[in-house]
Amino acid sequence: MLKRLIALALALVCAVPAQAATPGPAWDDRASMTMSARQALDALEALPADSPAAQSWGAGGGREGWFGRAWEDVDGDGCDTRDEILGRDLKQADYSRRPGLQGREAGAGQGASGCPDATVWSGVLDDPYTGKRIDFKRGPATSTAVQIDHVIPLSYLYAHGAWEWDARTRLLAANDPLNLLAVDGRANESKGACGPATCPTGSTETGSWRPDGGKGWWPPSKKFRCDYAARFVSVAAAYRLGLPDADRRALRTELTDCAAGGPSSLSEWGSDLIAGAWDALADRPVLALVCAVGLTLLGGGSTAWGRRTLRGLVGPRGRSGRRRPRR
Repeated sequence: MLKRLIALALALVCAVPAQAATPGPAWDDRASMTMSARQALDALEALPADSPAAQSWGAGGGREGWFGRAWEDVDGDGCDTRDEILGRDLKQADYSRRPGLQGREAGAGQGASGCPDATVWSGVLDDPYTGKRIDFKRGPATSTAVQIDHVIPLSYLYAHGAWEWDARTRLLAANDPLNLLAVDGRANESKGACGPATCPTGSTETGSWRPDGGKGWWPPSKKFRCDYAARFVSVAAAYRLGLPDADRRALRTELTDCAAGGPSSLSEWGSDLIAGAWDALADRPVLALVCAVGLTLLGGGSTAWGRRTLRGLVGPRGRSGRRRPRR
């Protein structure tokens, strides 16, 4: 437990100066604006009141009508947002279809039309939402294994204030690296348009529109929930987005625990560590066998030691092994 507390303290101490040292990061580096748990708690209290949309976004053209085309090259560097986030979040990102791992410079000019100089063709994702390791390969049948998630979903942004923003601000929010993460495709789909405690549901056309319906969503990996809550509030603060009361309460509870070294940062760390080890062994049967044999030997040795100790204390017939002093 002491080692965990020390590690957590070091992580928090090291994280804060990194973002404080870059008050105005470049567009591609905006993820560095993610706050610490304590900073996010303060920012959460300073957010404006919720400004719920009276109508669902269908009347304004849905996703494209309100937020523009998906993955627009908003910074004008010749590369679409999706490829930029893949390049940021994937390990061993390969920028060429030629044999061997090709870096960004080697892959220049070999990309798709949306990003000719930096298309990510393959790579490895350590998914923050599930803790799984995913091998990504670009293609019609494989690309969806890794998707780019809006930490604050676009429909949620619309429902709680973006309906009032100008078109340029909405376009930036939809492509902001601070609001984007490469994640497991299924986890992204299960999240939908949800915040931590509510989701926009229904539509004006059917008379069922609710900006704060639904039950909310959190990443399945509990050890990422502190980071997720801080990232969610960081995005909301960057765009002065109001939040429903239920989402505020959920975020406040999580961040308070995180700032104090509570459930998400300590006790749940152990359960996720065990789950991750189990998944790793499931993919490596030989290693699993070696570990099983080792545990058996360790358990047998511990049992034998325990029996010898017990015999020494109790004696061969259940009596104390100690001799009474002669009087």
